[in-house]
Amino acid sequence: MNQMEQAVIVSCMIDSDAAATLDLAAEHFSTEQGQIIWDHVLRAVSMGDPIDGLTMQEKLRDKPEVLQAFGAAMNTTGSPRNIQWYADQVKQDFRRRELKRVANLVISDTDTPIDELTSKVMSEILRHESGGKRADLNASQLMARTLERIDSAASGAQLGLKTGWRSLDKKLGGWHKGDLTIVAGRPGMGKSAFGMNAALNAAKLGANVGFVSVEMDAVSLGMRIAASEAGVSIASLRTGTLTTQEFDQVVRASNKVAKLPLRILDAPSWTMGQIIRQCHAWHRSGLDFVIIDYLQRTRPDKDHDRHDLAIGQMAKDCKTMASVLEMPVMLLSQLSRNLESRQDKRPQMSDLRESGQIEQEADNIIMLYRESVYNEAADDSEAEVLVEKQRQGPIGMIPMIWEGARSLWKDGEQTWNN
Repeated sequence: MNQMEQAVIVSCMIDSDAAATLDLAAEHFSTEQGQIIWDHVLRAVSMGDPIDGLTMQEKLRDKPEVLQAFGAAMNTTGSPRNIQWYADQVKQDFRRRELKRVANLVISDTDTPIDELTSKVMSEILRHESGGKRADLNASQLMARTLERIDSAASGAQLGLKTGWRSLDKKLGGWHKGDLTIVAGRPGMGKSAFGMNAALNAAKLGANVGFVSVEMDAVSLGMRIAASEAGVSIASLRTGTLTTQEFDQVVRASNKVAKLPLRILDAPSWTMGQIIRQCHAWHRSGLDFVIIDYLQRTRPDKDHDRHDLAIGQMAKDCKTMASVLEMPVMLLSQLSRNLESRQDKRPQMSDLRESGQIEQEADNIIMLYRESVYNEAADDSEAEVLVEKQRQGPIGMIPMIWEGARSLWKDGEQTWNN
């Protein structure tokens, strides 16, 4: 055992309650002897048995090598006041050993296909990324955090990341940490535009945002962003028919967007696992919100006999990422064409393609609808955001305004009420 591991053990012998405060497992110790000693400590804690030098010697007397290692630890200086710091160092050393093990795996494995090996290596690394996070709370800690959050809400603070749309903030309270939000719609409803608008809104408010595009290349996204921010039509950008004034507007808008904390991942052939690993990499340097466009175009990491199982697993992986990285994740999704055979074509929960697992994993499900897609006589600017599921709040319809020429979603509550 190294000195930090010995300091943890001797501190627990001095203060028997200290071990229960640590998020430290036997595997974190570098030697078999240390692992056996710590396993005995944890078992004693779980059984409510006393822990001190004499009782541990009694437990280890039939294991002379382990007893010798325990004796060496007892000769080390350690203080219960510093036990958390000792434990953190032990875990850091464990992670370093794990990285070395993974590096050796890469060196020695000459047969596994490179994509599969990369996925395996990244999974091994990311398995230890959230190792410092404590998940357990006693009742006092839980209610203290709960009251703090309630007080913040009562004082007018919005608990989630602001959406940039007042009407949506009223309904959802923003995009919340750990939440997976599904935004679904038929082709042509403006899913990608909604996702990009959400990304820009958050970035303008100072959030570090990642936008993953599986469907559209980065330059096409850039054209949409430039059009929506400059107030010109996408058609004018693509055909090169901008006036001098419009061109100046595009340049000014592009310069402003260039300063935003926004990252774009052009990922037309990426698997969901690759996308999630990239999000973990972004998160190390700062990531508050991620949007993935879109679910059904993303490749699963493994082949499945049933497509709905593959889709469900990818939705589950996105929910796990939201929880582990403690940030909101928006996942755009396609709706089934079956809804177009109904007289009322407003989408319902059952219209989600491969809906079972998606519905289960999502904290929020939002569906987009524009009557003008099906009815030429309808006002093209009128749009609806249908909150079909909200785990922590009400559902219902939110009126919005759609500016198709700019691929822009805008607050519509005031206009519709008039």
